[in-house]
Amino acid sequence: MAEFDDTGEKSQIPERILIAAARVMEREGFANASLRQIAEEAGMTKAGLYYHVASKETLLYALHERFAMKLRDSAQRITESDNSPTDKLRELIIETVQTAGIYQAEGTVFLREYSHLSGEMAVTIGKGRDQFRTDFETVLKQGMETGEFRSGDAHLDALAILGACNFTAFWFDPDGAMKIEQIADAFADRLLYGMRTPGNDKGEKA
Repeated sequence: MAEFDDTGEKSQIPERILIAAARVMEREGFANASLRQIAEEAGMTKAGLYYHVASKETLLYALHERFAMKLRDSAQRITESDNSPTDKLRELIIETVQTAGIYQAEGTVFLREYSHLSGEMAVTIGKGRDQFRTDFETVLKQGMETGEFRSGDAHLDALAILGACNFTAFWFDPDGAMKIEQIADAFADRLLYGMRTPGNDKGEKA
C-alpha cells in the first residue's frame, strides 16, 4: 500500500501495519492514537514502525487508499460500461456497500477523521472523492435522460445515495443476521426504487 513520505514520494506500508492502524484509530480516534500503540498492535517496535511510516497522517492517507482505490477502479469500469443506467446504479451501490463492509475499520476511520489530512494528501483525497461522486452523478444523469430515473438534481441524489452507502461502515455487524452481500442487495433495491420513474421496471430482478 502506497503512502507519501517526507519527500512527497510514495513507499510501501506492510499490510499488518495498516490493519493495526485501522484497529487502533477506530478504537482510540486519530487524535488519541499513538504510533507506539500502532506498533504494539502490529507486534513490532516503534523504531521498526518508523522505518515504514513517516507519520500518523500518512497512515490515515494509506487507510483511505486501502479501500478507495478498489472503489475508484470499479466506479470507472461501471460508469463506462454499456449497461443501462439502472444496472449501472445498482452495481455502483452494491460495490460501495460491500466495500464499506469489507474494509469497515478503514472506512470508519477515514470518514470520521479525514479532516486531519493536509497538503498534497488532502488535495489528492479530495480529487478522488469528487471523481467518485461524479461517477454516480453521471449515471444518474444518464438515467434521467433515458427516462429510467425521476428528473431532479443528480448532485443531490448522488450525495444522498453515497451517504447511505458509506455509513454502512459505522453500523454493519459482521456477526449479525445479514451478510454484507445481502445488505448491499437490499440497499440497491430500496435506493433504486426511489429513483425509478413510476411504472418503470427496468433493472428489476427476476
